[in-house]
Amino acid sequence: MSPDHKLVTVDVLDEQVLRDLFELKCVAVRVPEFYDATYSKSLADLLYQEIDSSAGAGIYESNIDSFWNVTKDAERRERYFNVALPLQRRLRRLSAPHPSPVDLLRVALDENWPGGATLMSMGGRKMPFGITRLWRTGSEGLPHQDVLHREFDDPMAHAMVGQLGVNIYLDTADEGGELETWDHTISDEEYAGMADRYPGSYGYPRDILPDEAVLIAPQPGDLVLINTACVHAIRKITTGRRITVSGFVGNLGPDLPLRCWS
Repeated sequence: MSPDHKLVTVDVLDEQVLRDLFELKCVAVRVPEFYDATYSKSLADLLYQEIDSSAGAGIYESNIDSFWNVTKDAERRERYFNVALPLQRRLRRLSAPHPSPVDLLRVALDENWPGGATLMSMGGRKMPFGITRLWRTGSEGLPHQDVLHREFDDPMAHAMVGQLGVNIYLDTADEGGELETWDHTISDEEYAGMADRYPGSYGYPRDILPDEAVLIAPQPGDLVLINTACVHAIRKITTGRRITVSGFVGNLGPDLPLRCWS
């Protein structure tokens, strides 16, 4: 049976749809036109100009490191924390006179979660939220999970009872680049026996996954949230490029703020 029923499309976020996603009653939520498509195109054009294509950042190119990339490098980690607030201000400047898409998302989370929402802090320092990710022709994201406590041994990471991945799509590829997510999780216990073969929970072979997956082909302006305990991937881009602002949202319980980082 196709798992398409595990994708929920809503006009606006609310508490129930967030709870359902954390509780795996669905694996993905799509909010079409969360950000105006015309604003998205204008912002995408500016962000394309800013990203250094010679940076060689890996499977995608970005204006800053993600937290996953800095956990084992003190110098890069220091740079990561130093850009946290400038990143928010920069996106506001580029978005003006329209609102920043990341600000809109943070407000939506804050208003619809009982405990509110805030930027994640570690060691008293704010973490960036809403990094730019550019995927070019030929790039793809292999099947993987994103589970913070597997990447970083921190009390807050271990206290999380759920983690979402969020993407606001500013531009999308002409062909390929769809988001693929399975109604399938690999537990910490299972992962412990696989970590040496698939370090960083990245690059699971497709033959260990169900045949059917939820396939999402977003349009500019769409917001997509997924439960990152579910294995997910980005199909290879065959024509064009796509750019998103992306991050994670951690759940420490309904009475505590959601924590946002990238």
